[in-house]
Amino acid sequence: MGEAVQEFVDKEEKDAIEELVKFQLEKTQRFLKERRTDAEEEKIDEEVRKFRDSRKRNTEEEDEEVRE
Repeated sequence: MGEAVQEFVDKEEKDAIEELVKFQLEKTQRFLKERRTDAEEEKIDEEVRKFRDSRKRNTEEEDEEVRE
């Protein structure tokens, strides 16, 4: 997220934040589909928390993906 904000500020890249949000949403949706998560709100929340925790552990990997 910090990189997207930096691009927005430094390069006046107006779409940087929007693209990052879209990218993160798509990754989260793919994760939920792969896990075959039930459509119950509690289970979705739990799976999103798991996904977020796993992503925190892999911050460098995520930064590389955003740069691509």
